[in-house]
Amino acid sequence: MANNRIYSFARTACLLLALFVMSCANFKAYYNTFYNAEVYFEKAEKSRLENRGDALPKIAKGHYEKVIEKTRTTLDNFPEFDRRKSAYLMMIQSQFYLDKYRDANITLSEMNNEFKDAVRVDGIFWAAMIKWKEGKVQPAINDLTSLLLDDMHMETEAKVHMAIAEIYFGQQMKTQSMDHLEKAAEFIRDPTEKGQIYYRIADLSFSDEDYERALSAYQQVIKLSQTKKQIQEGHLRSVQIYRLQGQLDLATRTIKDMLLDENYSTIYSDLELELAKLYQQQGRHTEAKNRLESIVQDYQRTIASAEAYYILGQLSISHDWNLESALKQFEMVLKEHKSSLYISPAKSRLKEIKAYQKIFSEYGPWMDRVAQVDSLGNSTLTPDDEIGLSTVLYGLAELEAFHFGRRDSGMIYLDQLITYTPTAPLMPKALYAKSAILSEMDEDSIVTELKNRIVREYPKTDYAMAIIRSDSTYATDKSNSDNQLVSAEAQWKKDPILAMDNYKEIVITDTVSEAGAKAGYFLAHQYDYEFVRPDSALKYYEWILKYHQGSEQANHAQKRAVALNTFLADTTTQNAH
Repeated sequence: MANNRIYSFARTACLLLALFVMSCANFKAYYNTFYNAEVYFEKAEKSRLENRGDALPKIAKGHYEKVIEKTRTTLDNFPEFDRRKSAYLMMIQSQFYLDKYRDANITLSEMNNEFKDAVRVDGIFWAAMIKWKEGKVQPAINDLTSLLLDDMHMETEAKVHMAIAEIYFGQQMKTQSMDHLEKAAEFIRDPTEKGQIYYRIADLSFSDEDYERALSAYQQVIKLSQTKKQIQEGHLRSVQIYRLQGQLDLATRTIKDMLLDENYSTIYSDLELELAKLYQQQGRHTEAKNRLESIVQDYQRTIASAEAYYILGQLSISHDWNLESALKQFEMVLKEHKSSLYISPAKSRLKEIKAYQKIFSEYGPWMDRVAQVDSLGNSTLTPDDEIGLSTVLYGLAELEAFHFGRRDSGMIYLDQLITYTPTAPLMPKALYAKSAILSEMDEDSIVTELKNRIVREYPKTDYAMAIIRSDSTYATDKSNSDNQLVSAEAQWKKDPILAMDNYKEIVITDTVSEAGAKAGYFLAHQYDYEFVRPDSALKYYEWILKYHQGSEQANHAQKRAVALNTFLADTTTQNAH
């Protein structure tokens, strides 16, 4: 009997031990799976936060996928697991940042059904976030704002403010976005997340030129951020703000101190560039140029060297007026770094310089023509000559004054145009450009004279109309081409023959405005397709090509003029036979 009791006890003990071992194994299985999910989630979140504002890194996407896989395994296979709510939330967040909104909604419904009121705040929050991404912006804002009325943990309230700020930012409502970001920064306690919020505030404030707030936020970034890249940017932006605020001595001292510190070696090129800009801002062009030339030698194929080449090109234009040198420097911008923000501006500069050089090559021969006079001392320029010369002069004036910032040189070419080509179609445009330049120089009395002349002598032009619209005191009782065009268009439905005469009057009196181009094209089109008079159609197509070369109408006129010339030539040949 005793042996039976001993045997029975031993069997029971073995069974209990087996159950305990199995329980431990099960416990270890789901906790290991969940623990791995948490590790992947933390890595994914760290990567996402460090790259906020940029595309989600590939490594973060991979980590989020692992989170989804392991939390799903835990939820499906271990219903007794006591941290299921955390597993759901990690999965929902991972699906959200992977743009899997349908999956996130399904998981959210599972969580709500299982935990009901216990997950009310989290449920509303993530439902609102998904609504936002699905384009339901206002409902998302309404739901998140309603959450702020709840008694929440400070970290949760900070998260809600962050979400609202993100949505407002996406809607270009920067003021509202900034308000919520600052509230989030007040509530959040985690130093890493707090540093990220201040980085966002600093970045937005700097972009909006709110330098005081940006500087304060960057100081917090330097203090709180866990990423070297953001800390370095905080220091760099700080000296940039000093420069932009005019604190040039402070900026210079700070930069020089940082250049002596190995801790800032990764941003030496940017600091050197800032120092060059400081010298340039102080009018120390030689020192600025020397520093820039040093940068392009010491930091080749970098973002900084590309910008340095661009600034050197600008100096070659504004300070040296050496276009050949500027060409080489702008070409180097394209070669230095493919991600440089100065590639597009450099291409524009190259295009402008080449256009200027081409036009300037025609300037000398035209000036020789201007010097030629007949036996009575009168100019030998024909009306067509005036059109050609005025095109060259205006091209040079526009590039120098409005593209290269050389107003005095631009004024010389405009004055030559006004003097030598008084009958050219570009005359009112030249007068208007001259008034714009003189307005910037506060030459108000001369500006008034020029505007009065435009309205008096060229009342039907767009330039006269622009002057009158901006200041009604220049108005006259003369009709303009815009009004005539409207009248002609209305007349066309009633009396086409009379309307054609009205269109012709516009063409005869207005060779400059857009209304004139429209009237000319209307006449050409009617003679071409309605009245089938190719010679008359050709006449007006060629008129458009002569006076409105850069217009939208000119593109169509060019094609039809070629076709009609061919047709008329063939007809003439057939008639001759």
